[in-house]
Amino acid sequence: MQPAKHSMSGFSLLEVVVASALSLMVLSLLVHLLMAGQRAAVGRATQLMLAQDVQDAWRMLTTDLRRAGYQVQVDEPLRLNGALHTVHVTAAQCVVMQYELSDGAVVKAYYLEDGEFRVRSSSTAFSSPEQACHGGQALLDSRWMTITDWQVATKSWSQERHTGQLLQFSLTVQALDGSVSHQESMSLSLRNPS
Repeated sequence: MQPAKHSMSGFSLLEVVVASALSLMVLSLLVHLLMAGQRAAVGRATQLMLAQDVQDAWRMLTTDLRRAGYQVQVDEPLRLNGALHTVHVTAAQCVVMQYELSDGAVVKAYYLEDGEFRVRSSSTAFSSPEQACHGGQALLDSRWMTITDWQVATKSWSQERHTGQLLQFSLTVQALDGSVSHQESMSLSLRNPS
C-alpha cells in the first residue's frame, strides 16, 4: 500500500502578516472615528446642559421681575428703600426687587459674586438695595461651569400716564474645561404699578 498524499494548505507567513496589518489599520480607523463621535456627543451634551441651566436661571429671574412691586392689599407699588423704580439696578450690576406674597414681603437680588451667578431671597427689608447683593446662593453649578460675563442695563421710559423701565440682561457661561460656551441675552419692559 502506498501512503496517502497530504497536501499542505493554509496561508504563508507573508499573507498572515499582510492580513494582520490591514486588519489593525481598519480597526484603528474605526476606533478613531468612534472616539471622535463620542467627543462630539459629549460636547453637544455639555452645550445643551449649559443652555438649559441658563434658561432655568432666566425663567426664575423673569418670574421675579414680573412680580416686582406687587402688594396683596394696598394699591400703591411696593418699592425698596431709596429706589425710584420697582426694580433697582446697582452700580455693581445687581438687580434688586421687592414684592409681596400672602405670607409677607420678599426681597430678591440677582448678582455676580466670586465668579458665580447668585440669587438672594430675604423676608427682611434692607436700608439700601446694595445690602441685598451679598450672601446668596449660586444659581448655576460652579463645579463644571464659570460665568465669563454678566451685564445689566436699565433705561426709564414714560408714555402718557405710565412710567416704567426697560431692562436688558446678558449672561455668558463657559464649561470649566473651556470646550463650550453659551451666551444668552434678554430684554424686558416693565411698567411701574401706579
